[in-house]
Amino acid sequence: MKSNEPKISFSDKNFTWQDGKNWFNQGIIFFKLVKNMWYVSCLVMGVLFLLLASVALPLVAVLVIFASPMVTAFIMNCCQAVRLGQPLQINMLWQDVFKQLNYFLLLGLFSALLSMVMQQVHVLLLSAYELPLEMTEEMAMNMSGAEALLRVLFNLITNLPVALALAFSPALILFKRAHPVNAIKFSVLAVLRSWKAFIALVLLIVLVFFGVLILASIVGSVVLMVMGSAGQLVANVLVLFFVFTVTGIGLCSQYQAFTELFADDEQEPESEDTEVYAEI
Repeated sequence: MKSNEPKISFSDKNFTWQDGKNWFNQGIIFFKLVKNMWYVSCLVMGVLFLLLASVALPLVAVLVIFASPMVTAFIMNCCQAVRLGQPLQINMLWQDVFKQLNYFLLLGLFSALLSMVMQQVHVLLLSAYELPLEMTEEMAMNMSGAEALLRVLFNLITNLPVALALAFSPALILFKRAHPVNAIKFSVLAVLRSWKAFIALVLLIVLVFFGVLILASIVGSVVLMVMGSAGQLVANVLVLFFVFTVTGIGLCSQYQAFTELFADDEQEPESEDTEVYAEI
């Protein structure tokens, strides 16, 4: 795109299923070191969502679309600071993100447009197989196995392009100063180059996510039994806490994948890098 845009290149490594597991393990370690930054950011975003919802509920969806890439870039910037042995200063870390604000807003716009297109594709697929667009609880209970499989397949087909586009594009914009179009292109190519490792990483995150939901449900039930109806709020907060934790681990894992997938043209201080990885 721009002539002064830094060159983006892939590493020469051949990625396997084991790499996905390693990314996940590394993501847990990174998350332990940056978790406070993540929880504070989630809390601030939650307050903003509540304030916007009280004014105009549709604005919440708009904020999610445009803020998600920036929050992703922020948590990856935290991981980068830890990796380089730099202090975690929230104002400085966010400042790095805001320097690329125009690009992040463009990325949010592109992702919103892509989501809308994929949503229309989803509707067309359901209509082609004469499946109802809206589901009720009774319909879900009486759904056949074939219909359930089709719906899962359609969701995968229509959500995959958005996931591929956003997997590494925030990091590419932040660290490589890539234009959003280039960031999306290289994000998709990176996932395709490492598809085995990426599938392994996604499966691990999904397994942990459902495990956490089960644990959160059990804990929430205990809280409700002890506190009665007053414990509903506490139970909901616990569920959100567990969900945000798994999300944070997933983003930290994506950062580790980013560092291995893309060649680093900048020379990092060897002593700092060695020290951080020794700790990890």
